[in-house]
Amino acid sequence: MGIATASPDLYEAAFRKLFPRGDYWDRQFADPHSDVSLFCKVKLPEFIRFRSRMVVLLDESKPQSSEELLDEWERVLMGFISAMTDIQYRREELLLSYSRGITRDDMQKIAGIFGFAITDARLPYRPAFFGFSHFGIGRIDVPAAWQVIHISVNTQGGGDNIAQFETVMHKRLLANHIPYFFYDGGKS
Repeated sequence: MGIATASPDLYEAAFRKLFPRGDYWDRQFADPHSDVSLFCKVKLPEFIRFRSRMVVLLDESKPQSSEELLDEWERVLMGFISAMTDIQYRREELLLSYSRGITRDDMQKIAGIFGFAITDARLPYRPAFFGFSHFGIGRIDVPAAWQVIHISVNTQGGGDNIAQFETVMHKRLLANHIPYFFYDGGKS
């Protein structure tokens, strides 16, 4: 999407259209030393600068194309700023962090961002239900339960980002998941 910048004369004409009509305003614009004319001439360069950066501002409003504000997107959506240097990996991590639900493929993508590989992800316990929850849930609805999930991770020799990986996974998993991480064949 391209936003073209126009000549200063066209912007000045657009400014004039924003003011009321009438003889008084025509006289103000006809006099180059009037307050209205001086105001328009002073604001014109700032408006042109803003208009030329409008495409960049639109790109920064989406995490998929953000570059300058990527740190802020991470801080707001993930709660921390990623220390990774590759901008594409940072974007993938950011996009994964605010999508709903999680699959094994999503876990593998997150692990791949950190240079890890998920070898196994399983739910070792079947939740026991003794009754239905009544806290804001309908009477004949699914019961609320906590689920323990065991995630086995192969760090492939690079265990420097384990804490950051666990933080991303905690934020990415559902609220009722309690994850336990096992690294490189069973070391927790």
